[in-house]
Amino acid sequence: MNVSPAFGIIGTLYAVVTVVLAALAIYALVLVIIFLPLRIAELKRAERAWDSPLN
Repeated sequence: MNVSPAFGIIGTLYAVVTVVLAALAIYALVLVIIFLPLRIAELKRAERAWDSPLN
């Protein structure tokens, strides 16, 4: 008797979809960790340029 939650093709598809969604969530988190500091630095540079007396 098989007591695992994966029953047949539906369980396999559910497992695949769950793994893909988890991978996408981790990928999005890595992108945020990499690019958010760059964006913050860019906004700070733009703010300093806007505060210059020539503008």
